[in-house]
Amino acid sequence: MKESRIFKTTIGGREVSVEIGGYCMHSNGECLIRCGDTVVLTNVTMSKEPREGMDFFPLGVDFEEKMYAVGKIPGGFKKREGRPSDKAILTSRLIDRPIRPLFPKGLYNDVAVVATALSVDTNIPPEVFGMLGSSIALTVSDIPFNGPTGSVMVGYVDGEYVINPDNAQREKSRLNLALSGTKDAIMMVEAGANELTEEEMLKAILFGHEEIKKIVAFIEEIQKEVGKPKRVMEFHHAPEDVEAAVKAYAKDKIDYMFATYDRFEREKRETEVMADVFAHFADIYPDNKRDINDILYAMKKECVRAMIADKGVRPDGRSVTDIRPIWCEVGLLPRVHGSAVFTRGMTQVMTTATLGTISEVQKLEGLDEDVFKRYMHHYNMPPYSTGEAKAMRSPGRREIGHGALAERALEPVLPSEDCFPYAIRTVSEVISSNGSTSQASVCGSTLALMDAGVPIKAPVAGVAMGLIKDEVNKKVHILTDIQGIEDFFGDMDFKVAGTKEGITAIQMDIKIKGIDE
Repeated sequence: MKESRIFKTTIGGREVSVEIGGYCMHSNGECLIRCGDTVVLTNVTMSKEPREGMDFFPLGVDFEEKMYAVGKIPGGFKKREGRPSDKAILTSRLIDRPIRPLFPKGLYNDVAVVATALSVDTNIPPEVFGMLGSSIALTVSDIPFNGPTGSVMVGYVDGEYVINPDNAQREKSRLNLALSGTKDAIMMVEAGANELTEEEMLKAILFGHEEIKKIVAFIEEIQKEVGKPKRVMEFHHAPEDVEAAVKAYAKDKIDYMFATYDRFEREKRETEVMADVFAHFADIYPDNKRDINDILYAMKKECVRAMIADKGVRPDGRSVTDIRPIWCEVGLLPRVHGSAVFTRGMTQVMTTATLGTISEVQKLEGLDEDVFKRYMHHYNMPPYSTGEAKAMRSPGRREIGHGALAERALEPVLPSEDCFPYAIRTVSEVISSNGSTSQASVCGSTLALMDAGVPIKAPVAGVAMGLIKDEVNKKVHILTDIQGIEDFFGDMDFKVAGTKEGITAIQMDIKIKGIDE
């Protein structure tokens, strides 16, 4: 006999029920969420032992679209679901980004989060319930997790903010905002907008966070009632004697590494320093290579953050507000409709624009009713862009996410089909990468579209902002136009794109436990 508990709340004016304990008996945690006819099953599973030799947290997140959820049989010869759609991949990223920073440092067990859309009312999209279900399943499980988080979609219709808008509201909305956070802070922002002002966007985020606080309180009540005790685990940390020895030996070497503003010289010094440190401790601590690597990483991170926090100087010598030198070129490819190169520092993107007939629009097969995309933006980042000699692969989740971000940024300024009856495809090839490549693709797309003669309503530009949060001195340092090393060692990557009049796209990824107003 099924033994389960059902909890109910209201989100955005709709009743939402959460069933715990009736399904997925072998998972560490699960929940079945219902809202109207939309039903999403989410479960989380953790391996019993940490993965050997792992130096990062192996978290996997999947949002599964099942065509039976909307009464469809999949197309194609095999008649079954195959590779996830771009929308499913983007939803998986939305689920992943707010929960990843909330797992304990040193957790190297595999954790799998799977959200499956079992039944879908297309007027009540399942994506937000996949986000919500992952937080609930992790919170009630025995997996160590510093949540819960809440998630909502926010629209802006006729001057009013709306939580989880329906189809009619989404069509009229000037904003499509996905938001996740804890009761204290925002964890993730993903938005497309029709030239909203900074004030309107901030109000939307704060409006959504008020609803998130209620959702978090609801999840905490569920945890009190049916939550499992968290598993007692020993998280891996470097032994104190190893840490002290490495810091004493490598301190001056790390300072020397960053005593240059030239990236290539710094990378040369880094190679020499790393080799020297590993060679020095090879016989002293032969079984602690991972620990030594982790300690060196922490030392490099501390050095970069201290430069910025204490001296206001960044690794390339810029102040916190300086933008890297920019140069652009258009019309460089003779047989394409539009082409451009956008270069900012050592980040360089080549974008092409191709026009086609309306019959060439993209038809998307998924849980929604037939959707046709007239504008497509594809983003590619080959290994050579970062100086790596690797085999070429098909686009991964990151590339699909960055492509979608730039696509959202440009959509509001494109001419209507009545005024410009063409399908439009832009392709951004990252040919050199040192941070902010997605925003370089926004700038490159604007130039390529203009070169192709597309009458866009206004140019769109983008920039990535960073954050260094000094917990000791309670100070926050905002960085303009972050490069790769600042993204790597910083606390936030906040991408924003727009016109002179307002914001068209935002994406925020963080590595700390949220940011407040």
